[in-house]
Amino acid sequence: MAGLLLCLCFNTIFAANPSYMGVVKDDSGNPLEFVNVTLITLNDSTLIDGTVTDMTGKFTVRSNGATAFLRITAMGFEDKTISNLIPDLGDIILSPASYSLGEVVVKGSRPVAKIKSDGIQVAIAGSYLANTGTALEVLGKMPFVTTSGADIEVLGKGSPLIYINGRQVRDMSELDQLSSSQIKSVDVVTNPGARYASTVNSVIRITTVAPEGEGFSFNDRTTVGYKHYAYLFEQVNLNWRKNGFDLFGMLNYENYRERPGFSNSTTQYLKSGIVQQNSHGQDFAKYPVYQGKLGLNYNSTSHNFGFYYDFSYKPSTISGSSVADRYIDNVFTEILEAYSASKQRNRQHLVSVYYSGQLGKWLLSANFDALWQINDKNNIDTEISTINPVRNFRTINNVGNRLLAGNVTATFPVWKGDLKFGTEVTGIHRTDRYYGNVDYITDSDVKINETTTALFAETEQTFGVIWASLGLRWEYTDSKYWQSGQLSDDQSRKYHNFAPSASVSIPIGNVNTRFSYMRKTSRPAFEQLSSAVKYIDRYSYESGNPNLKPIYRDYISASASWKDIVVELEYYSTKNYFMWQTSEYPGNDNITLLTMVNMPRFNTYGAYINYSPTFFGCWHPSIMTGINAQDFKITHNGKVISLDRPLGIFRFDNAIHLPWDMWLNVDFSARTSGNGDNCYIKPYWQCNLGLYKSFANDTWSIKLQLNDVLDTWRQEITLYDAISCNSSKKIYDTRDLSLTIRYNFNSARSRYKGRGAGNTDKNRF
Repeated sequence: MAGLLLCLCFNTIFAANPSYMGVVKDDSGNPLEFVNVTLITLNDSTLIDGTVTDMTGKFTVRSNGATAFLRITAMGFEDKTISNLIPDLGDIILSPASYSLGEVVVKGSRPVAKIKSDGIQVAIAGSYLANTGTALEVLGKMPFVTTSGADIEVLGKGSPLIYINGRQVRDMSELDQLSSSQIKSVDVVTNPGARYASTVNSVIRITTVAPEGEGFSFNDRTTVGYKHYAYLFEQVNLNWRKNGFDLFGMLNYENYRERPGFSNSTTQYLKSGIVQQNSHGQDFAKYPVYQGKLGLNYNSTSHNFGFYYDFSYKPSTISGSSVADRYIDNVFTEILEAYSASKQRNRQHLVSVYYSGQLGKWLLSANFDALWQINDKNNIDTEISTINPVRNFRTINNVGNRLLAGNVTATFPVWKGDLKFGTEVTGIHRTDRYYGNVDYITDSDVKINETTTALFAETEQTFGVIWASLGLRWEYTDSKYWQSGQLSDDQSRKYHNFAPSASVSIPIGNVNTRFSYMRKTSRPAFEQLSSAVKYIDRYSYESGNPNLKPIYRDYISASASWKDIVVELEYYSTKNYFMWQTSEYPGNDNITLLTMVNMPRFNTYGAYINYSPTFFGCWHPSIMTGINAQDFKITHNGKVISLDRPLGIFRFDNAIHLPWDMWLNVDFSARTSGNGDNCYIKPYWQCNLGLYKSFANDTWSIKLQLNDVLDTWRQEITLYDAISCNSSKKIYDTRDLSLTIRYNFNSARSRYKGRGAGNTDKNRF
């Protein structure tokens, strides 16, 4: 009803004069962005209205009732004039310019970031950011985005779903494989609409530069580095293009080792007394990766389709040792030593098929994905106690996942914009078997069949300078849970979920503003639903919780941009948050059980600002700062404590253009102490240096990178729950020296446009 009233109000205001809309494309049918569109009176050439096309080539201009014509201009294309105007002009094709110019040097600047309909867009091509190195490094410089290793976070929204040219990134190594010079733009979507699953809180869309040329092309990336151990990444992309056909493939190999260390101090308030345990240890891990991809794609002016097969094999081995001192009521009781060796084999097969096309005014797209995963983990453990017998045991955990998913989306022009609607169906079959060779380890055999059906509708409307969107998504999930071959009615669930979203963008003077609302949900990962009780050590066990309820979050945000400054204010309320809680093991007061439970509702507030000035010549600084605060409370040792100390975020990036066309990056980032969820986090910071140089029109490029120059990136966290307090310090080799060499031959990228299906459910595996 509110959306209808809003639309009626806009219609009343703007109905007096007609508007004209269309889509600007090149002669190959590709949409053109940033094309100038002006509406001019016929009698005296007075400007009536003007705009630029968006990333899909769309535009809308509004008339004042006078007789007028439309002028469309873009650099590199012939100007176009349209005199016979109708409300829907359809596709407008621009021809390449037929003239040539002598050498011209043009200097200018534009804001690095701008407010878009659902987030913020940053232009990479033609800016200093194109000389950053990799896509992962580019994302670490985006407004309101932070990175830590391969982990990416949108401030206030958590881990985003990432797309490259409409295809979801399922392996973060893809971001290291993509060069910054190949990126056209990055969209940081902080208000994903109904087209995305209700579990998606944020999205990052990467658009690469348009492909050029035909024939055979390839590019090779080699990275060698030292992070206490030497490592190697090697990746080759192959492409053959003829007319609209692309045959593409990829081979990737990684050989990586690390030695993470830790120290923990735990206090538990049990009936048998106050238990204190101090431990420290170190692991040695090897993570080789073998990956390949082969696909076919066809693009025409109106129809596109393609498919690919992706295979990955990730065998890993981890061995480690730890020592712990245990006290009860401040009296020393024993020393515990633990030695472990783990082998894990993860195999994945993915087949993805898509179609997209235009039938008259209709835009249609369909995606189908089939995924198979086999994950086997074998552990051999030894525990030595000064007062108890030695324990030698073995555990095996075999997990299998199958997913079939498909979606269909249709877009049709309606009123002053378009209407997008569609459906998505996902079917999942999961088996999870856990067992050991001793009687103090409980065997578990779980099977889950889950089907999710979704319907969504979303409309975007433009009223002069005002843009508005309204969307609604409905999801129904039917989950069947079997334990040891028996269907469990209590643990089988059915969910009905509505996810509304709304957004309006209004310019106020020279300030562009956007106000948004959305409701999102998060369903438990399958491991969090497992009833298997897994052995940690002789005094602690861990279990999932089949009775977990989904998390619900209501977001309200306001964004604004003015010149080189972008600001975002955010509030969200969280219900049923998942959190680990310690309890006494049933029947034994000396043993604890760690279980995931739902928490009461709490609120979170955020404020972020990004400033990227463009007037310093060869120096390109960028400053981002923000603050998060929550009103979270928890019962700890019989008392209610408030965990509401704000967390501060700060980042200062510097790109300096040196002689011989080299680029130096000096980046500083820090976080203050504060509370997040049930944690108290100590401050930490780091400084990174990078030197980049390309040769022969970007045929070759070299990047020398030194991360965490002063070795200061440390994570120290204290977690609170009902009967325990755990202070943990994680120690990694974060100082990292690497050299990356890229070679491009007849550079081209695949024109594959599939988006995939069941994307968020794949992440739950």
